[in-house]
Amino acid sequence: MAKRNHRRDPETELHPQAEKLLSAFIERYRHATLGRLLQGVLHNLNGSLQVLSMQMELLERMAGRQEGGVSPEIQGQIAKCLEQLDQFQVTLDVLLQKGVHDDQSEHQMVSLNDLLEEELSILHHNLFFKHHVRIHKAFAASLPLLKGSYPNFSQGLLPLIENAVEAMADSERKELTIVTGLQGNRIQVQIKDTGDGIPEDVQANLFKPFFTTKAGNHPGLGLYVARTLLSPYGASFHCSSGGGETVFEVSFPCSPAHSNS
Repeated sequence: MAKRNHRRDPETELHPQAEKLLSAFIERYRHATLGRLLQGVLHNLNGSLQVLSMQMELLERMAGRQEGGVSPEIQGQIAKCLEQLDQFQVTLDVLLQKGVHDDQSEHQMVSLNDLLEEELSILHHNLFFKHHVRIHKAFAASLPLLKGSYPNFSQGLLPLIENAVEAMADSERKELTIVTGLQGNRIQVQIKDTGDGIPEDVQANLFKPFFTTKAGNHPGLGLYVARTLLSPYGASFHCSSGGGETVFEVSFPCSPAHSNS
């Protein structure tokens, strides 16, 4: 019996069944059970934190009414506890808001500036990023909104940021620069790092599934996922590397409501 020849996608060079498998993987990745479980945990933590904050404030008032007062040392410790609780509350609020956004699958008007601020806030819980990476932001004022699924934009841009941070693990200078702007009728996002760089012969393979230059358990799907999620919005990608810097640029056509503004 003659072997059946299957046509392959020239861009991904995958069998159609494998393409379907990857699409299912992306959908499962977006709606992971673990993510929903963590959101419930965050809500529970938020309730406990509010109770703890109220008890600490009550303790502070009781200490102030105590005959003879309390020592400055104790007052200082109470103030530090309240300050830490406030920081914890801010962190939980960011995570809860992130969960709300990621559950909104219907199309809406999305501010890329606000979205990038949210992703960077989450990334500050990465200890390497928090303690070693300097962040520079240059977000264009009054950037037009884009219409689409918030999770698609979020999970499409996040791999670009994560790759930039990971690329700087062994570099002496660790600076991440994110720039947004409007060029003609296209909205641009530039993500620049000071990592090891990307050889030109590697750049052609960056968006292919399962391609990775990283050691360890890296499936090589981050940029493939980014392209898959953002391409339906007319996204185009460009990468340049040299002189100790690598720049990933993704641009989107303005939504119809803004294209003539």
